[in-house]
Amino acid sequence: MFGSTSVTEKGNIGIYYGWVIVFAAFITLGISFGIWYSYSVFILAVIREFNWSTAAASSVFSIFIISHSTFAMAAGYLQDRFGPRVVVPAGSLLLAVSLIVTSWSENLWHFQLTYGVFAGAGISLTAFVSHSAFLPKWFERKRGLALGIATAGIGLGMLLIVPFSEKMISAYGWRSAYRILAAIVLFIVAPLNLILGRKSPEAISQHPDGDIPGNPRGAKPSSWVMEIIDKKWAAIDWDLLKASRTLTFWYLIGAFGFISFAFQGVLLHAVAAMVDAQLNKSTAAYVFGLAGIMGSVGKILFGCLSDKLGRERAKFIADVIAILGILALTFISSAHSPMTFIFAICFGIGYGAAAPLIPAITADIFIGRHYGLIFSFIAIGGGIGAAVGTYTVGLLRDTSGDYTAGFIVCCLSLAISCILVFLAAPGKVRRMKKIRFSS
Repeated sequence: MFGSTSVTEKGNIGIYYGWVIVFAAFITLGISFGIWYSYSVFILAVIREFNWSTAAASSVFSIFIISHSTFAMAAGYLQDRFGPRVVVPAGSLLLAVSLIVTSWSENLWHFQLTYGVFAGAGISLTAFVSHSAFLPKWFERKRGLALGIATAGIGLGMLLIVPFSEKMISAYGWRSAYRILAAIVLFIVAPLNLILGRKSPEAISQHPDGDIPGNPRGAKPSSWVMEIIDKKWAAIDWDLLKASRTLTFWYLIGAFGFISFAFQGVLLHAVAAMVDAQLNKSTAAYVFGLAGIMGSVGKILFGCLSDKLGRERAKFIADVIAILGILALTFISSAHSPMTFIFAICFGIGYGAAAPLIPAITADIFIGRHYGLIFSFIAIGGGIGAAVGTYTVGLLRDTSGDYTAGFIVCCLSLAISCILVFLAAPGKVRRMKKIRFSS
């Protein structure tokens, strides 16, 4: 995939090593989020076995999100200090052990502790926040594109692992399915990052995008470069304390919170909503997987578009598309309904944009030595929003008898997140600009 060139610690390679990091992130995020979103099919199995309410089963995932967000601060700090070569394998071990112990659960509090607390902590070290703490450091001109490609692995994980989990549950039961997922984490994610993980381009004597300072590699007579708009802001050596004293920081926490409320609320309950609409579980799982692969399209598309259009405008377009998908899910009536495919395509593309856009927006504003810790703290807002969203949508389903009210609230939440990103205004700090280099 990357040619036959060798890789050394001094960075003597024929390609920019940042793309190797993107490849490792693609695989790692695919597996991590495949396990994350597989709870949307596990929830049906555990409700059936233990006779829990939807809200009670949703509380497990809410605790998972809270744990993930709480430990994300440690993930950001550890990534700043040690890098993915240490942090991701450690998280893989914790996640694998947690899934095995979860398979022994016999009641709600066992599930909340083993999957909710410990698996959530493991995912925090292997998944989105952890990768968002170091990936943006490898790219500047192509930050959105690189994040889009890396996070596209999330969609592939949804496409492959969620239906795979459903098949394993049907064939062997949910307990054995969790043990199989644990083996995948332990024998793929951990060694991959031990071999390929690196902390930053500077660690191997390279520069962001593989450029030579003052002479961007491969620059054409007309090219895109990152322009600093607010030089005073960009010159600040941002740390968590300085960032937290700005209103922009709190706009980003709010934006992350509301977008997570919407997307996690829909994602956790999408399969159950389709089953309510008389789709069988296998079909619903495959539709969910299709939404995941369309999410990969959205990640790459909007990651790239955000580099050119600006983060704010890209976010607005993506949110409009996602809202159309959520509304389609609300009106699915059968497996043959066109709303099924509208949901998968529109929601998938719109949801997918969030993964590259949130870290890119934050990096445009607060990139620096302490960026990982700053982003991980902002991600707490996302964790709170996701925990509240997943539980709220489940509770509204229990009280109203269907998912309509919950999904409408998710649409409103997306609109609020969009407004907050415009208020944060990353384009007023840094933005891409097309310039002409002299020959």
